[in-house]
Amino acid sequence: MKKKNTISKYLTPNELKALDTLVAKINKMWRGAKFKLFGSKVTGRFDEESDIDVLVLLPCKVTREIENRIVDMVFYINLQFGTNISALIFSDEEWNNSPVSVLPIHYFIEKEGISL
Repeated sequence: MKKKNTISKYLTPNELKALDTLVAKINKMWRGAKFKLFGSKVTGRFDEESDIDVLVLLPCKVTREIENRIVDMVFYINLQFGTNISALIFSDEEWNNSPVSVLPIHYFIEKEGISL
């Protein structure tokens, strides 16, 4: 399976645990959330300074309060696991049906991203 092989090929066991923790915590708070891993950890073009890019799509409007909760969650998971996760946070609606949907980052994430 491409997803599993690609993820485990470029991520350390600790990075995988950190991502699993993030996905579980967000899913507990927002059922139906979707996640895509993208960037250098998917393409294999990373170095020791690279972060782990994750798109988080929520089934609700993303308010400043929700965004701050997720950013704080990512911060503490990074501290706990010694990782460098960076989250890009949108509502599913905004990601697919707003001007964001025509940005180059949208194209690349949809093309190269791996659903978690």
